[in-house]
Amino acid sequence: MKTAFATRRTLLLAAAGLVLAAAPLRADDDDQEIARRALMEGRIQSLSKITEMVKPHLPGKILGVELEVEDDGRIVYEFDVIDSSGRLWEVEVDAATGKILKIEDDD
Repeated sequence: MKTAFATRRTLLLAAAGLVLAAAPLRADDDDQEIARRALMEGRIQSLSKITEMVKPHLPGKILGVELEVEDDGRIVYEFDVIDSSGRLWEVEVDAATGKILKIEDDD
């Protein structure tokens, strides 16, 4: 019989998977499957959690998010952001830690 903790953990993992699955990601099917597995294994954070962490540090409004698996296996979220002057930015965020890796002008 499952303990209350195990049941709660299972429900939280399932909910986290749904958040990732429902997120507006643009990724290859392979990348999405790798990310789904990494999320379920606790190796990366959900898009909603990462967004909550980095939003205060972004230079504007989020237009979209892309999920990528780098050649070295690191999983990153790439946020497309527009600032108040209309300038486009690409913000690369480590999906495991929420650390902003790079902010670059996308124009």
